[in-house]
Amino acid sequence: MLHTLHIQNLALIERAEVRLAEGLTVISGETGGGKSLLITALKLLRGEKAPGSLVRHGQEELQVDGEFRLGKGGRSAVVAQLVQQLCGGAIDDDLLLVTRMVDRQGRSRVRIGGRPATLAALRELGSFLVEIHGQGDSRALMRPEIQCETLDAFAGTVKLRQEFAAALQAARSMRQRLEDSSRGDRERRQRLEFLRFQHAAMTELRLGDGELDALEQEHQVLANLDAMRLQLDEALGVLQDGEDNAADRLARAARAVQQAAAIDRRLEDAAEQMAQIEDLVADVCRKLQSGQARLELDPSRLAAVQERLDEIQAALKRFGPTERELRDNLARTTAELAAAESAAADPETLAAELRAASDTAATVGRKLVRARRKAAAPFAERIRAELQDLGMQRTEVRVAMADEFAADRLLDEATEHGPVPVDLEVRINPGEPFHSMRDTASGGELARIVLAVKKTLADQDRVPLLVLDEIDAEIGGRLGLLVGRKLHEVARHHQVVIVTHLAPVAAFAQHHFLVGKQTAGAGAGERTLSAVRQLRGDEVERELAAMAMGDGTDAAALQQARRLVAKAKELG
Repeated sequence: MLHTLHIQNLALIERAEVRLAEGLTVISGETGGGKSLLITALKLLRGEKAPGSLVRHGQEELQVDGEFRLGKGGRSAVVAQLVQQLCGGAIDDDLLLVTRMVDRQGRSRVRIGGRPATLAALRELGSFLVEIHGQGDSRALMRPEIQCETLDAFAGTVKLRQEFAAALQAARSMRQRLEDSSRGDRERRQRLEFLRFQHAAMTELRLGDGELDALEQEHQVLANLDAMRLQLDEALGVLQDGEDNAADRLARAARAVQQAAAIDRRLEDAAEQMAQIEDLVADVCRKLQSGQARLELDPSRLAAVQERLDEIQAALKRFGPTERELRDNLARTTAELAAAESAAADPETLAAELRAASDTAATVGRKLVRARRKAAAPFAERIRAELQDLGMQRTEVRVAMADEFAADRLLDEATEHGPVPVDLEVRINPGEPFHSMRDTASGGELARIVLAVKKTLADQDRVPLLVLDEIDAEIGGRLGLLVGRKLHEVARHHQVVIVTHLAPVAAFAQHHFLVGKQTAGAGAGERTLSAVRQLRGDEVERELAAMAMGDGTDAAALQQARRLVAKAKELG
């Protein structure tokens, strides 16, 4: 679970600390007050993209820190292993600190468990820690691929779907190779000759790791030999040459301090420091002497270094412009060359390999269809049961999908999500036919279906923190208590955070935070801030009254708020 969220210089939030706990947490406040910024902060911890415009005006960088307490479950072990793989860190006392910093240019820095990490690593880790759903995600459930993923999460067939996607891609790649092999020989030969020429030019350069930097440093020294000799001779002359050099004087001083320390033990630290200084000066002298020795080089070495630098720079102009880009270009050329040479293989051999790859994809596809078909009815029934609790008592749900598919058309018709489409169909009104959810459900109905799906998947232990951003916006107050109770049930399996405007939903909160704008300073120095604070005791009732009636001090509104809290406790 997310224990503490620290935010600094994120848009209107100058500084905020939100301490979260298990169960259902509600975030409320007036429109435009900054509630969405808390969701933005959590998205940053998931590794989502962040423009530099998020940085608070007048500051150079924003920072978001999330302290996650992992517990002892199986998912925590997976997270700990992932942290070790991604950045070599370890989790101490079940506490994982994740940090994201973004500057005004949109550049990000990431730390996971106190160690530097990449944004890609944060994305991979974030998918195990936080799941975020906004209003648009209700519409996302209409997409066939999302419905496939949802059914697979319930059926435990995610890995089987991934296996099918890999097999399908392999078969399609083999078909492309076969098609490429049938193209004109002249075109293929020309491309092969060009690739071989480029590959030879880059490999013959034999550019070593760090060679360019080393050569530039060496050239700098060789081009300034006389100045280097002069400076080193002068330094060594002062430090160790002559009758009264610095090294001898320091040695005498060190002996004197040591003798004084033998009399007064309080000078022992000074004696030890003098000995360290003496050793340090001796070490510096040795390094300077080594530097002098390096200057006694073959006079022709400068010309050789210059020639090699010219050779490397010429190659970078053609294949760079940086050393890293040259290596990336070489890797791409090597891969393309291997593929091009392989495409020239015997067409009969390629055709046989295509048949084998297609058979493999079809076999995995049939397993996936059977497994989904087995889980479809229980999945639909679970959703239907949850919808009954959300005021859709007579709604029926089913999963529409074909039992079979034509193997000879698989490569043309299948997608990476499966060999046949999956469609969640609903019948909201008795006597009417089933229709695809994308054609029938209203906004409020969709929001309840999404919530029912989330409750159905709660036992799958997908992600410990579930964040919902106003998914109840189209539901209305009349169904708020039903939605709030369902969220309360989901919160028994997940830590749930919801941004809401509905008082009946907020009444179920175990923790309630209020976000609002305020101003600081005066005159030209006046600034707008978004502040976050946790509500306690009567403050909760006043906020519920304001959410329901627009006035947190009205007696009737307060009485209504108290009734909502009492009803929520009764239902929860």
